[in-house]
Amino acid sequence: MKSCSGLKFQSLASLFHGLLLLSVFFCANSQTSPDDASAMFALKKSLNPPDELSWSDPDPCKWGHVFCSENRVTRIQIGHQNLAGTLPQELSSLTQLERLEVQWNNISGPLPSLKGLSSLQVLMLSNNQFTFIPDDFFLGMSSLQSVEIDNNPLSAWEVPESLRNASTLQNFSANSANITGKIPSFLGPDEFPGLTNLHLALNNLDGELPSAFSGSQIESLWLNGQKLSGGIDVLQNMTFLKEVWLHSNGFSGPLPDFSGLKNLETLSLRDNSFTGPVPMSLVNLDTLKVVNLTNNLLQGPMPKFRESVSVDMTKDTNSFCLPQPGDCDPRVDTLLSIIKSMDYPRKFSENWKGNDPCADWFGILQ
Repeated sequence: MKSCSGLKFQSLASLFHGLLLLSVFFCANSQTSPDDASAMFALKKSLNPPDELSWSDPDPCKWGHVFCSENRVTRIQIGHQNLAGTLPQELSSLTQLERLEVQWNNISGPLPSLKGLSSLQVLMLSNNQFTFIPDDFFLGMSSLQSVEIDNNPLSAWEVPESLRNASTLQNFSANSANITGKIPSFLGPDEFPGLTNLHLALNNLDGELPSAFSGSQIESLWLNGQKLSGGIDVLQNMTFLKEVWLHSNGFSGPLPDFSGLKNLETLSLRDNSFTGPVPMSLVNLDTLKVVNLTNNLLQGPMPKFRESVSVDMTKDTNSFCLPQPGDCDPRVDTLLSIIKSMDYPRKFSENWKGNDPCADWFGILQ
């Protein structure tokens, strides 16, 4: 028969053993998952961060600017930290990552493929020194809402087909990122119904505005400073627009009807080759705050916008009939009505200047 003291000892030993197992269990489960930890240590090695970033703890979930949920890394927010180095391929194993923010650093080299990061919602890469983006970069990013990759010296690239996986995208900003080719028609509302900001300025895009943009919910459209051409009629069916930057391109033809753009505040069309009169639907737009029309081939009467509108329309940089607002000669109005059906050909706009059609206007005989 066992003594009471012996039973007590066995009970205490069992209790101690159980507590030890519990302690091991909780400690093991309080550590960053092995795959995530491996990726984070690879990132640390690649960036060699300063001590101030507080990346010295053996558990990456306890690092500064790193956030975890249930031992999985969900946010890396290291923008504006004066970091250099590169991004490792191991980042693609952070399958619960929701935000990757490395903007405004000096990180260089090729971007790793982040394919398969189906939880990623925000990707901020702007203002670094990245040199290459792989075609499969966006593959599987089905939760992506915002991408900013502006101001990077990337080798020439086209907006990849892999972006189509990110149908929840709301903001895509890639200004000064050396993008070439056409504006993808898949960025229209059929595949990207929630896209509100599309900023692709200061690249090397060519071709026309996609007709597939008709019905888009885009509010801010920046496409200035490149080689785009053709007409801009599709804008009249992009009724959510608030801000349109199309300046410094090769757009041509008449301006569209703006009466449906009830929210438009800024319209920058300067330094193109637009022809025909400025439509009253633009002049009378209640929401308009800024309009830039300098250096085009616009015809008819010089428009007079409300005093509350900031107007960039330098004198003698278009083909208006008069150097100030006022009615054109009836003969000018008649001739403009004739060439309206021809979409106001550039040849006439370049030659028909002033308010007297008999003053050696092209194609007009006295």
